[in-house]
Amino acid sequence: MNSVVYTRLTDNLHMLQYRDYETKYFEGLWHIPEGVTYNSFVLETNEGLVVFDTWKRSLGKLYVDEFSKHFDVKDIKYLVTHHMEPDHSGSIPYLLASNPNMIVLGHVLSKGMIESFYQVKPGFNAVKDGETLKLGGFTIKFIHTPWLHWPETIMSYIEEEGALLTCDAFGSYGIPSKAYYDELSPEERTGFTRYMAKYFANIIGHFRDWVVKNVEKLSQLNMKISTILPAHGVLYRGGDVAGVVEKYKRLGVGEPISGKTVIVYSSMYGFVEDIVNLMIEHLEKNNIKPVIHGFTDKKWSDISEIIADVYQAENLIIATATYEAKTFPIMKHVSELIIEKTPVNKNILIIALYGWGGKAGSELEELFTRHGFRNLDVIEFRAGQHQAVWGQLKDRLSKIVRGNG
Repeated sequence: MNSVVYTRLTDNLHMLQYRDYETKYFEGLWHIPEGVTYNSFVLETNEGLVVFDTWKRSLGKLYVDEFSKHFDVKDIKYLVTHHMEPDHSGSIPYLLASNPNMIVLGHVLSKGMIESFYQVKPGFNAVKDGETLKLGGFTIKFIHTPWLHWPETIMSYIEEEGALLTCDAFGSYGIPSKAYYDELSPEERTGFTRYMAKYFANIIGHFRDWVVKNVEKLSQLNMKISTILPAHGVLYRGGDVAGVVEKYKRLGVGEPISGKTVIVYSSMYGFVEDIVNLMIEHLEKNNIKPVIHGFTDKKWSDISEIIADVYQAENLIIATATYEAKTFPIMKHVSELIIEKTPVNKNILIIALYGWGGKAGSELEELFTRHGFRNLDVIEFRAGQHQAVWGQLKDRLSKIVRGNG
């Protein structure tokens, strides 16, 4: 597998892409067996090069080596940092070591981060929102897009190329076989639609209100965007530009997939799993096929996939064991991530089982209610009594069944 890919996108615009098959947990948190890419872009002008973002910190030397196969580092006039997270800014000190005369452009907040993160003090120009740079026949417009997903995030629009460079926004997990979405097979396109939704839920979801604000801001700038070039994943051009913007808007507003039902459960000794199996059977008889994620003594579901599924769910069922008179620990952790990362517009059913004392149900109810989730039902009962409460539980499930009908 070739980890480094150079692509000439146009006569003057290039991409240096690192395909990361090694990172298993993005940000040390999100499991990504599908891998991830770091996309750095280079604009070639007759007055020098403009570099947009780099690769992650551990790849700094490799980045300069690969860059030097196609360009002269000494020709870099400007380095634009859209976002200071080290998976994009990590190679900055390596470039500066080879060309200390380049000027770094970014949000005013980025200067302090560069100096702190990398112990360097480059020539730095803070760009204002809407400011333009003219260089070698090209016009670059800088757009402040805060909280996508750090406060200093900006984008760049290269007018003559019709290219919007968006850093994390419109990005995805996954390692595409080709540069552009329209070059992928139908199966791979489906995969990348999922990877984008998963990346959004994991990384951007907490700031979804800012997605709506910033997408609206971009739409009002009357830019003639022909390509969207994110710093992770696949690129978009032509008719796919409007499509990916629409997908992003839907994710930003938290639009659920109609009828999508997700069950997340923990079961220590099989009692919770018994009730989950009864619910699955009942829902499937009513033409609802729930997405199941479980934590048992034999399997653990992938938390990054749970957050991706719950993000777009209309209905969420949380079934948990009680542990030391509290919510089972992994379910408490998953619930807190759901609260932090996903919209509140869900029907939630909480089912809590206990042995010698019930507490988990009320604890989760208070937790979700405190954070704005309003459509909640709670059933709590002693393990082994699932047949006795099944009628009551079916009544609670009827809300899901009616909604799907």
